[in-house]
Amino acid sequence: MSASVTPQRRRRSIEDVDGEDEVSVDGEGSDRSSTPKRARLNDEEDEDGQGSQSPNGPLLPDNFRRSPKGKGKARATEPATYQPGSIVRVKLTNFVTYTKAEFHPGPNLNMIIGPNGTGKSTLVCAICLGLGSPPALLGRAKDIDEFIKHGANKAEIELELAADPEKHTQNPVITARTSRGSKSADFFIDGRKSSKKELQTLMRAFSIQIGNLCQFLPQDRVVEFAALSPVELLFQTEQAAAPQYMVDWHQQLKTMRKEQKERLGQQQNITEHLKSLEQRQNAQEADVARLKERQQAQERIAALEKLRPFPDYRDAIARNKAALTRRKEAEKELAVLEKQAEPNLLAEKMKQTYITKVNEIVKKRQILGEKSEAHADRMRKEHAAAEAKVKDCERELALERDSVKTTKQDLPRFKNVVKDIERAMENPPPVVDFAQLNQQSRDKLVEARALEERIGEIRTQVASLEQQSRQQDTIIERAEREKAVSQTQAGQQANKLKNQSFDSHRAWEWIQENRHLFKSEVFGPPIVECSVPNPQHAAAVETAIGGGEMKAFTTTCREDFKMLQRQVYTTMRLKDVNIRSVNNALDSFRPNCPVERLQSFGLESYILQLMEGPEPVLAMLCDNRNIHQTAFTSRNLPAERVEALKQPNSPITSWITPTESYTVARRREYGDKASSTRVQTLSVAKIFLESPAAHQEDAELDQRIVDAKRTISQLKGEYQDLKREGGDLAAQRKQVLADEKKCKQEKAEKQAAHSAFAALPPKLDSAKEKVQGADAKIQSSMQKQMAIIGRGDEATLSKGQLALDYGNAVSALQKLHIEHIEAQITAIEAQSDLEQLQARTAEEKAMLDARKQEVEQLREVHKETRARGEELKVLCKKVGDMFPEDPVLDTLYHEHVVNWDRDQLETEIQSVQARLDMTDGAGDQRVMHEYEKREKLLGERRQQLAVVGDALDGLESKIKEIQEQWEPQLDQVIAQISEAFADNFSKIQCAGEVGIHKDEDFEAWAIQIKVKFREHETLSLLDSHRQSGGERAVSTIFYLMALQSMARAPFRVVDEINQGMDPRNERLVHSRMVDIACSEQSASQYFLITPKLLNGLKYHPSMKVHCIASGEYMPADHGELDFGMLARRALAVRAGG
Repeated sequence: MSASVTPQRRRRSIEDVDGEDEVSVDGEGSDRSSTPKRARLNDEEDEDGQGSQSPNGPLLPDNFRRSPKGKGKARATEPATYQPGSIVRVKLTNFVTYTKAEFHPGPNLNMIIGPNGTGKSTLVCAICLGLGSPPALLGRAKDIDEFIKHGANKAEIELELAADPEKHTQNPVITARTSRGSKSADFFIDGRKSSKKELQTLMRAFSIQIGNLCQFLPQDRVVEFAALSPVELLFQTEQAAAPQYMVDWHQQLKTMRKEQKERLGQQQNITEHLKSLEQRQNAQEADVARLKERQQAQERIAALEKLRPFPDYRDAIARNKAALTRRKEAEKELAVLEKQAEPNLLAEKMKQTYITKVNEIVKKRQILGEKSEAHADRMRKEHAAAEAKVKDCERELALERDSVKTTKQDLPRFKNVVKDIERAMENPPPVVDFAQLNQQSRDKLVEARALEERIGEIRTQVASLEQQSRQQDTIIERAEREKAVSQTQAGQQANKLKNQSFDSHRAWEWIQENRHLFKSEVFGPPIVECSVPNPQHAAAVETAIGGGEMKAFTTTCREDFKMLQRQVYTTMRLKDVNIRSVNNALDSFRPNCPVERLQSFGLESYILQLMEGPEPVLAMLCDNRNIHQTAFTSRNLPAERVEALKQPNSPITSWITPTESYTVARRREYGDKASSTRVQTLSVAKIFLESPAAHQEDAELDQRIVDAKRTISQLKGEYQDLKREGGDLAAQRKQVLADEKKCKQEKAEKQAAHSAFAALPPKLDSAKEKVQGADAKIQSSMQKQMAIIGRGDEATLSKGQLALDYGNAVSALQKLHIEHIEAQITAIEAQSDLEQLQARTAEEKAMLDARKQEVEQLREVHKETRARGEELKVLCKKVGDMFPEDPVLDTLYHEHVVNWDRDQLETEIQSVQARLDMTDGAGDQRVMHEYEKREKLLGERRQQLAVVGDALDGLESKIKEIQEQWEPQLDQVIAQISEAFADNFSKIQCAGEVGIHKDEDFEAWAIQIKVKFREHETLSLLDSHRQSGGERAVSTIFYLMALQSMARAPFRVVDEINQGMDPRNERLVHSRMVDIACSEQSASQYFLITPKLLNGLKYHPSMKVHCIASGEYMPADHGELDFGMLARRALAVRAGG
């Protein structure tokens, strides 16, 4: 701490701490009327840069003051300006050892000096944490709240960075605030709360890399930096001194080289696998050849089987011809036989015919006689019928005339139709290219289909956006619901339960959702169910309840207790959950001492009376924590009161005061003096007080809602764009479909016209047929009319004739009877003659029947052979249709089967089958399947090998391209570092150089630092085996200084790097550091933290020395400490000596 900062090792009262002023470590604080102004001294430097001060000159350079004086006077050296991103001011509040302190670093070298434990490294910690880096980078503590000053609840770090004139109008001010119990800090940029991401963006803009040990080397990571491997050192160097694209190039080279190795391994594996497959494929070629030969034999047999109908067909033709020949011969023999037997048979036949005719005559004459008997009566009836028939003819004639009347009227119209069709046939429709119309229609359909696919894609994207929007709505709804809950007392208490025990919070949520499963009511933990009306009693209540019962659930029946136990511990597998069962009512818990008597002990009430909540929960606390017997007082008890309560006869065994809790344990078996008292300090109340964390959670929920609404707005924009595009495409598709429909309509109209023209000849024929039909119908009607007239006349004549016929019927009947008897006699004679003829022709008939039967059988055979030939002809045609598609079948038929008969074909099939049977067919399909599968796999592997080869060529090309850019620039950067490194060593009469170890693997590229500290030595690699600790420290600091001129970082921090150096090396290093850091070419600000300095070190006006002092000998009032006076006394002592 500065001389003006409150010392930390001296106990002070709270009033003194609260009343102290904020001061600056550069020696300027509030106005001090009691301290005289220091005399200004002139500052002169000797050749070594070590100035000798006179008592009348300024003690320190003017630029070390917050408000430089003598601005109008000429200066020997113009003050350096702050580089963008360098630290202008650091302000600390309740941070580690500082209550309040403010640092004003210079733009060049800043030396932070002071004894150990005074807070030098605290400044380093403040820079690291204030700029958003994690505590792990410091190697001191795990959580940021461990950096809060003891006794304080909050800490604040404020850093002011130099502005970039091109980007900022004023210096950015970064503030980090944290509180006790918090694992993170809140960051503010220029007073506006910012996220960690925004802060990191600002750091990248200034090229600030706190995690890079070449820029930021805290005390606890010096060893880590010294232990960096050459590979890691190269990475850190690139991060610190090279442009970011070079770091990216190096990473790309590493990644591509790694991928190249993987590809090479993949190529080797594929090559070996390919070789193995080819060997196995070659080994099976002979087997596969035999299998193919077997397969060809099987195919030949199958083809021969297919060709069986051809020889069968030829055989069927031959058999059909033979059957036809035999049938004709039999028919000829039958004809000869019939001719020989024809006279006798003809006589028999004629006789038979004669008998048949005689019998018919007999029968007819019998019938005629019977008819003649009724003829007279029928004549009368027929006369009446003839008269009716005349009348019928008259009516039929009238109807026929009416029917032909309509036909006569239609005939002119039919003739007109014929003329119209003939005129239409004289004008045929124009020729149409239907192929072109079809192509136009297909093009439109293809275009519409493409539009439909794009519309489908847009619908999918719209559905995705709608789903995302619904998800964001769900996020907003959930956040608003959580916010509404958190704003209620129950919600705040539930959040506190969640912070205290996440498992208990999960169990509580399950209970609230499943209350219907319990037989009786189940209560949440006291942290949720109970409250303390008076906040001043919160600490006492929380102490009395304790952590376990504060989170315990209360059941009122044993079944609910067991069921909840199974659910929590077995089903949900929760650990940090306590369950209690209460069986007694709250009224059953009574204190040993009435409340009225408590005042006699200086006590006011019991803890139970300070709480409000459900009676079962309070009963549980009484049962487990005895809150009904734990007394409370709002005032601290005097010692005599405490002693009285400790007495054996005291009814009170536990009580709580505003600051402490007391518990008295008595062992009755050991007498009245066997007792002990446990006293605990009350902790700050956390549960029953309003927590600021609720406001933070509301802010986080609000931010979540804002982010979700922003996302919804973006999604709506995308949704509208897609909808608009979809609408345009739909309209375009509609137009395309309309064009396609129009094209189809045009085609249909033209097709209809051609079809109509093509249909005209049939229509003309039909019309002519109608005309002809009408003419024919008219002619037919005329003929019918004439016929009807004729029938009428005939009916009239028949009427007269019937009268005459009746008279002749009687005489005709008599004649018929006589003729009937004569016919019967003739029939008897003819039958006798026939029997004699049949006896003579019986043998000839038998021979004829046998011959006819033979002819019939031959006809049936011929018919069957013909049918079989037709069937085989169909089969042959079917097989012949296969010839164009099956050349093997075609060749086999025309070269062999076309001349074979059935036996030859069967012999060939048996021969091929015999050869096939001689071939072992076991596993044929498996071997062939494996061979074909392996052949396919060989093709795939060869293709994969080609793809991998192309990928390797591409990687090699990319590696070469990037390496040709990256390697020269890296060589240039390392060469510049080596030049500065060598120059640093040359100043101390030593030698050093920096190089690069290059390897085929870019992961192995490394920094090689070579040094020589003695004349007789040669340059050797820097390691722990060759150089001492001091030499390695010198090399490390020189390497860091070599980076100084090339640094992209606006500042560098090195903490106690000079530890372990001998005085000579420390002096040389310090001198060189001053020269580099304070030169006009210095690229960045420098912080060097050290607990010690040698006398007579080099000094430069551009450097700034910060003296940190604290301890028990520091004055209570920082204003009493005047470093200027101390410096003048030191100079006077040196001048007097």
